Formats: sequence, structure tokens, C-alpha cells
Amino acid sequence: MYCVIQEVKLSKPDLKGNSIGIEPYSWSSGDKVYYSYRMSKEVFKRDIKKAYKISIHNSYRENGKVKKKQWVICTIGHYYMIEWGNWIGDCCRLQDKLEAIGITEDELCNLVYEKLDPLTDKIKSEYKQTEEYITTTKYRQIIEEYQASQREFNSKYGEGYNECYNVFNELVNADRLEEIKREYEARKEYEEKSKRYQEEFYRSYYENNKSNYSNSGYYRNNISNYSEEEKKLLKEAFKLLSHKHHPDKGGSTEKMAMINNLKEKIL
Repeated sequence: MYCVIQEVKLSKPDLKGNSIGIEPYSWSSGDKVYYSYRMSKEVFKRDIKKAYKISIHNSYRENGKVKKKQWVICTIGHYYMIEWGNWIGDCCRLQDKLEAIGITEDELCNLVYEKLDPLTDKIKSEYKQTEEYITTTKYRQIIEEYQASQREFNSKYGEGYNECYNVFNELVNADRLEEIKREYEARKEYEEKSKRYQEEFYRSYYENNKSNYSNSGYYRNNISNYSEEEKKLLKEAFKLLSHKHHPDKGGSTEKMAMINNLKEKIL
């Protein structure tokens, strides 16, 4: 039992060529402009019009005569092998072929790929010398670099890279970039200020109330322990807490009730 791979002529290539490149483009949504890319409609011409028919042959003797049997496995296109590989299971109902021949998948693959792998390597090696491969590799690298830059930018600022840069990582909207940076700094400053006020609030609350618990554990309000400066600081802290946990900002009514209750007890 042995494998035969026969070259078959086609009337046209089995797959269309890749786009000759990428084109930056933009679109608007509301008052924002977004920058991205699309593949060009023009594609590389493919001149090779071949496919490869794979079959298994078996010669045997019956009643003193030599007989032959043949099973066609599949036909794989030239460019299909370049773009998608040479797995025969993608091109036929493999189990049906195995049952018809009466062999295992490993046995069939050993027969087929002993001849198909060298052919595939030769085809791919030749393709890598073409202008289509060189150009396609180049624009795929451009897209990967753009996506990497976008991930890095958005991990810091949250979002907005495609509002400032095109697919070639060229700055096309400097005003929007400065706006994003200002928003980031303001957000960062607010978060740091909120953190400081909360830390000061809890420290001050503890210092002023640690003696306001009786042996029985009941709380006694003692507002006289706060200076005017401390009261002012606490009011600012409550304001920040209310802003952060307000239901309109995604907070909960339970937390707002706790904040208001504490405010009434302390101030």
C-alpha cells in the first residue's frame, strides 16, 4: 500500500491573493473621531493554478492475478496549503476514508505525509520568496505593533489610543491626546486626595472617639473633642465619600446611609 500525489491543473487559483497593504481610515461617533485601518481592496495576483490529488493505492494478488485498488483521499489546493496547512482531515470525511481502506488514522497519515510534507515545505519555501509574502508579513507586523501600542496606552489611560493615533502609530490628534492626559492627571489627583482624606478621616475619628466608649460598649458622642480645623477637614472627607459612593455614581444607598449616619453623629 502506498500514496500517490498527482498534480492537477485548475482554471484559476484555489484562493484569492492577500491584500497589497493596509489603509488608515477614520469614523466619527458623536463629537469624537476614531482612527483605525482596513485592508486594501486590491489584492496580489496569483499565477499558480495547481492542486494536488492524494490517493492510496494497493496492489495484491488474487487467484494468481495482480489486482489494484485505489482510494482518493482528497485534493488540496496549492495556496490552501500555504495559508491553512496540509491536514487531510480538513478536506475530506477522514473516518469514511479509513473505513473504506480498512486502516487506522496513523497508518494512513504515515503513508500520506511521507510524500506530502516535503511537497508542502517546498511550496511554502517558494512562497516566502514572493512579493506577496514579504508585503503581507510587513503589514501584519505593522498591525501587531499598533495593537501592542494600543494595549500599553489603554492600560495606563483607560482608553483613547485610537482617538489619537492611526495604524502606523502616527499622532493624528494632538489636542485629544492632551485632553486624555489632563483627564488622567485629574483622576489620579482626585484618587490620591480621596485616599488621603479617608486615611485622615479614620485616623481623626479614632483619635477623637477612642475614649467615648463606656465599659458597657455604648457610644457617647463627644463633639467638643474636635477643633474647628478638624471639623472642616471631616466635612471635606464626608463630601468626598458622598461623591464616591453616591448611587448616581454607581454606589449604593446602604453606604450613603452609613455615611450620613456617621456625619450626623460626628458633626
